[in-house]
Amino acid sequence: MSSRSHAIENATEQFDNGTFFALLGDSVSYPTQSQEAASLPELYRYLNEFITPHVERLGFSVKVHDNPVAGRGPLMIATRIEDPALPTLLSYGHGDVVRGY
Repeated sequence: MSSRSHAIENATEQFDNGTFFALLGDSVSYPTQSQEAASLPELYRYLNEFITPHVERLGFSVKVHDNPVAGRGPLMIATRIEDPALPTLLSYGHGDVVRGY
């Protein structure tokens, strides 16, 4: 089985057996509203306790950095070098949410 076929099969299985929805429920349980100063500890907790273990299981090295802008949420850098001769891929995501108005 190709790695693409295996990935699709694995994703389908996780969707069908409820694993995806359980993971989604866990991920949205963190109160990470970036506009709320009181959420700053939760933003760190979300990255350190939730995101980091998942990313590390994918073979990445992870480091969470303080934001150089005071009062703003942390930054996570995850790297995985399979071969230094291969191209570098940079991806961006965020772990905060905005207030529901």
